[in-house]
Amino acid sequence: MLMTKQIAKWASKGCPKLLCGLMPLFFLILAVSPVSFAGVDAMPHLRLGAGARSIGLGGAFTAIADDATATVWNPAGLGSAADLSLNLSTQQLDLDRSHNFIALTKALGSAGSIGLAVVNAGVSGIPQYDNNANHQGEFDYSANAYSLSYGIGLGNFNVGLTGRMLMDNFGLDSVENQSGFGGVDVGLMGHALHIDVGEEKVPTFHYGVVAKYLGASLGDDTVPMVVNLGLAYNLYMGNVVTFAADVEQEFVNLDESATSLRLGTEYTIVTYKSTALSIRGGVKASRDVQNLFGGFGVNISGLQIDYAIQDGMASEINGVGSTHFASLSYRF
Repeated sequence: MLMTKQIAKWASKGCPKLLCGLMPLFFLILAVSPVSFAGVDAMPHLRLGAGARSIGLGGAFTAIADDATATVWNPAGLGSAADLSLNLSTQQLDLDRSHNFIALTKALGSAGSIGLAVVNAGVSGIPQYDNNANHQGEFDYSANAYSLSYGIGLGNFNVGLTGRMLMDNFGLDSVENQSGFGGVDVGLMGHALHIDVGEEKVPTFHYGVVAKYLGASLGDDTVPMVVNLGLAYNLYMGNVVTFAADVEQEFVNLDESATSLRLGTEYTIVTYKSTALSIRGGVKASRDVQNLFGGFGVNISGLQIDYAIQDGMASEINGVGSTHFASLSYRF
């Protein structure tokens, strides 16, 4: 099973001295990075995440991100990624908005793993009018984030970094396109409480922390820093049940609550040696908004298809209804 292959890597011996050297560096970066309490978020779509598996878990993925979507959730997860993995994700939002993600990761042996990712959000066919309300055709809007990530496993710990560039395109000749620095993500991940599963020794408890968008800005607007703390536990009962929880703090100066709790559960049924079926559910809750999530995934010899659905407060606003997510990924 795919999960077993990945967590077997986490049980390998590492270098505590190197980890002890990297942990102070992580907190030093947090200390010297300016925290933006912005009232305007230049790239809000970045916080939508990526991958239907993680969305089905309500985004409680900081401690268990171990595939190409780790480039978005926690770059430290690349330290547990497969030799080569690809993820394609798409979602259709309200008001004809789209959100797409593509990422490719490659292991570098004992030197860790790297990941390349592109996040695209946009709206097509926006009507354009002149000052006399005459229709002048249509234009498109797109926002893109290009990132390079690196992660390495150090025994029962992983560390990772992501650097990101931003591009904003309104598709109008009279409006200049904008580009900017998308900031740096710094992540840590740990694994503990190992048990014997078959002939392998695997961890059951996982924890992670990631600080995102450090120093990010686009034009005159800033991208607020976001910090996520995550915990997860795998329960082995022949099949595998994963319980995950994240606390997210967004450093933004808005009336709405910037703190949210994400909870998710995944039940993975191993039907054959190389085939697995997963059923997921999750919730994201803050003081002002609550959203429910659900989904499923099928993995056949490394090829995984995932689906997720989100429902919640959005269904009560202008009759918007549910949001659907789909992902296709493959690990070599």
